Amino acid sequence: MKSQALDLINCWSWFQFLPDEAKSTLAEQGRLTTVDKGETLYRHNDPLTHVYGLISGGVRIYVASAEGAEMTLEEVAAGAWFPHFHPQPVPTYFGNCSATNASTLIAISKKDFLDVGEHWPQLYRGLYSEFVARGAVTIGRMELLTLHSLNVRMAVYLLRLLVTRGKAEADNSYYIESFGSQTEIANRVGGARQRVNSILKEWERNGIISIERNGLLLKNPNQLVHIAGESGFDVEAYLGAWQGGWKSPFYKDSGFSV
Repeated sequence: MKSQALDLINCWSWFQFLPDEAKSTLAEQGRLTTVDKGETLYRHNDPLTHVYGLISGGVRIYVASAEGAEMTLEEVAAGAWFPHFHPQPVPTYFGNCSATNASTLIAISKKDFLDVGEHWPQLYRGLYSEFVARGAVTIGRMELLTLHSLNVRMAVYLLRLLVTRGKAEADNSYYIESFGSQTEIANRVGGARQRVNSILKEWERNGIISIERNGLLLKNPNQLVHIAGESGFDVEAYLGAWQGGWKSPFYKDSGFSV
């Protein structure tokens, strides 16, 4: 288990300035935990108890209004650590977190995490650097919601789902389980449900997607890259800011420049 934790630590920007001794110490504090699909890891404003490294599966971090409408803040992909938090006397979680499918994680207690930070302050340099880098996500989301059409917002949303929980098929398509209702999608991309339905049907007729009973098949994700890139939106920079330097697995064959 320590080797799994160390692998996750070595590949994430939070820990990039730590010496090997510190990384090894931190990995020793981790414990393996599993959660079922739909299971809640924590709720908004709960006292923070652990930070997590995602080995496999996926989790969603979201906020909900008093009326129950949800807005996704982040879809966490395997290899990532979360949540980013500000050390204070009683740190709390921002947002709710639940598993989008069965997931395996490394959990490190708040005390052990902060103890490493006290002994090796370089940890906070990494946390700060990663937090600043997330500015591209914030700016990108604002740009999406204010300057781009619903088609572009939906294309970027589906590509984000592909990165976080898409499963490659033999024919180079990608299957996304637990796609969500059209009302949920509309809430997450800032559009009307009827318009979301119209776009999905159009994309299905054009062979870009296939709506399955329990998910969505992205038959031609390159076309989604094209839809977003044609508008001038920098898809690669936006998704890379989420996932520590993400590169599209299909850009090299797409023929599109974005």
